[in-house]
Amino acid sequence: MEKTPKMQATNVHVYYGDNHAINKVSLDVFAEDVTALIGPSGCGKSTFLRCLNRMNDSIASARVEGKITLDQQDIYDPKIDVVQLRARVGMVFQKPNPFPKSIYDNIAYGPRIHGLARNGEEMDEMVITSLQKAGLWEEVKDRLEAPGTALSGGQQQRLCIARAIAVNPEVILMDEPCSALDPIATAKIEELIEDLRGRFAIVIVTHNMQQAARVSQKTAFFHLGEVIEYGDTADIFTNPEKEKTKDYITGRYG
Repeated sequence: MEKTPKMQATNVHVYYGDNHAINKVSLDVFAEDVTALIGPSGCGKSTFLRCLNRMNDSIASARVEGKITLDQQDIYDPKIDVVQLRARVGMVFQKPNPFPKSIYDNIAYGPRIHGLARNGEEMDEMVITSLQKAGLWEEVKDRLEAPGTALSGGQQQRLCIARAIAVNPEVILMDEPCSALDPIATAKIEELIEDLRGRFAIVIVTHNMQQAARVSQKTAFFHLGEVIEYGDTADIFTNPEKEKTKDYITGRYG
């Protein structure tokens, strides 16, 4: 039985002024999979990721063409509320960016804006659940009033993941979430991605091919703004169809 994609990009082009950054990218994102976007620096992985929750809207010179759907609804339809879209499609950035607030308030921020909790008790419940899902509760439960910025880099990144899942999104985008972290913190984030798989559709941009191989079920290889190959991660890494993919995977360039 053919699975229906959670998100679907069809012939997507992105321009920054005259620069054609993404060229005719088509890609499916499935609810039960982690999808990894790999490729050399500057190949358009992050630019494409930012199309999926309209982060490129904030760049004046950016223009997005083609179609991207979430549950078969066009996310670039003028009727779409971008704030609601970003609640459904959360984002975790390369550098951990906790708000300069307490650990508690970092998590409570989204539910407050979206009016998801009716009272303090419900809010407490949401904060605790999000921290538990992000594997951070045991480490911070006695200091929820401490600033989020006082945590270690790896803990800050898990706090940002907890913050993203607090509004109960359907998709989580991760833009090189481990590139600023040490190997131990990276291993924790990878474990966390494995734990979250199936609860959320996850799309991760990574420059680390071993990481892509470990955490994802689907992989798209980007090169110069195009998707050269997309398929099951195991096939892409062991039996790629395209010569260019093979060269990148075996380290000939990139």
